[in-house]
Amino acid sequence: MRENKNNNTLVGAMAAIIIGLLIFAFMFRGPLDDGQEDRKEIAPPEQTIDLKLAAQLQQEYVRTRADSINAMLDKVDTRDFWFSLETMEQYIDYVKSEGEKKGYKDMGIRIFYAAYPQDSRDPRADPGYSTVVLVPTMGKPRIANGFFPVAPIQSTAGGIKALNFGSGGHPPNDVQ
Repeated sequence: MRENKNNNTLVGAMAAIIIGLLIFAFMFRGPLDDGQEDRKEIAPPEQTIDLKLAAQLQQEYVRTRADSINAMLDKVDTRDFWFSLETMEQYIDYVKSEGEKKGYKDMGIRIFYAAYPQDSRDPRADPGYSTVVLVPTMGKPRIANGFFPVAPIQSTAGGIKALNFGSGGHPPNDVQ
């Protein structure tokens, strides 16, 4: 009988230890992956605009430029470009990392209009159509001295790759 009591005490103690460890593990394992985790709200940058204004700006581009470009090219050119958030986040992280290694300050990204050559053999390119190229920039603004002050212009951040090969709209998409 005494041996049975010792076994019950041992089993009870082991069960309490296991339950305690499970509670401890669940308390410190982080949020559950159910999409309900608390996320810090992030304020949008000052440069953000609502979609109604974005649509107006895009329609102004179409009204004042698209027909001329399409007539010159004798085809409907791409006027919208898409990159996944994952690609953009990875690119921004890459630019930050490389910029830190090189000691660059006040980094940014300049977006250039560009076009693929008609004879491009790159399978990622869309020969003869427009594209955009994102080029990292750095501080150390160049300011012209003289009578008329010139706004600072960031320089291209040398040694850091540019981003291209997003998806272009065929046919072009409008902001909605």
